[in-house]
Amino acid sequence: MKEYIDYQLKGNNTFGIPALCDRFIEYAGIDELKDLYARKLFEGKWMSIGCGANLLFCDDYHGVIIHSVARQVEIREENDRNLLVRAEAGLVLDDFIAQAVDNGWGGMENLSAIPCSVGAAPVQNVGAYGVEAKDVVESVLVFDTRDGSARTFTNAECAFGYRNSFFKTHPEYVVVSVDFRLTKKGNWQLRLDYGNLRSALSPQFSESDDALREIREAVCRIRHEKLPDPAVIGSAGSFFKNPVVDCAVVDRLLLDYPKMPFYEMGEGRKIPAGWMIEQSGWKGKRMGNAGVYEKQALVLVNLGGASGKEVWRLAQNIVDSVREKFGVEISPEVIKVSE
Repeated sequence: MKEYIDYQLKGNNTFGIPALCDRFIEYAGIDELKDLYARKLFEGKWMSIGCGANLLFCDDYHGVIIHSVARQVEIREENDRNLLVRAEAGLVLDDFIAQAVDNGWGGMENLSAIPCSVGAAPVQNVGAYGVEAKDVVESVLVFDTRDGSARTFTNAECAFGYRNSFFKTHPEYVVVSVDFRLTKKGNWQLRLDYGNLRSALSPQFSESDDALREIREAVCRIRHEKLPDPAVIGSAGSFFKNPVVDCAVVDRLLLDYPKMPFYEMGEGRKIPAGWMIEQSGWKGKRMGNAGVYEKQALVLVNLGGASGKEVWRLAQNIVDSVREKFGVEISPEVIKVSE
């Protein structure tokens, strides 16, 4: 365990926004969480972060931030069709997916290049190209900071929703590790028909030994073409959730926007927020040192020296514009951290 006082968080959020926290603690596993509980750390103000890819710091954080550095991967069960793999919370999700693809374990390849940790994946129910964390998460081991106990949540108990889960509103539970149910060749369930994924694959694509690798490479290529590299331009990827609205709302909008894209979503329909933001004239625009990425209107960027407040102000202006133009409310996927 390592502890730092008055820690600078600029390198711990993908927006690259400077902010201080009173204490920053790196821990490795559940035993060290129990030690922090014994020290009564969780009785004060605290939060847990992974890669900081879904956070917007608008103020310094006057409390303790804990960060897992546990990154082990372990096969828990295995048969001819699938296997149960446990990954610790501190592992970068994309590193785990790369390992899975190298081993021929299917199910997560569509989630490649999402900037987050394994621990954040079930909290956010991350998703891309027709796959969500809920599709592969078998269970989640958590630490209850209220009483110092460990508990395993089944998939159903995680209450997964669109970019949501039970843990999103219950931060008292810290994710320790995640068990993923992955498939072996012959049992892969490849999902290729979301967005432009299939067209990004080679015409010769087939469910061969290299299928998972080809899908992963295509997903990474698409994401890198549309999204900025946080090491170069600070961002948190998709800033807004795609709103799910009643079918009647879509029917109304199609009268004025017959080419509006949408996707069936249970009893409702999902409209791409990026499309509405672009139609509202925000793509490539800037306010101060914050802006909307020129290649993808769903992405807000730090153009250099932006504060969290600047980014949030831009976001609120975009929300207002979309509401005024379409009568649809879009909401941030990114979590605002402020006093």
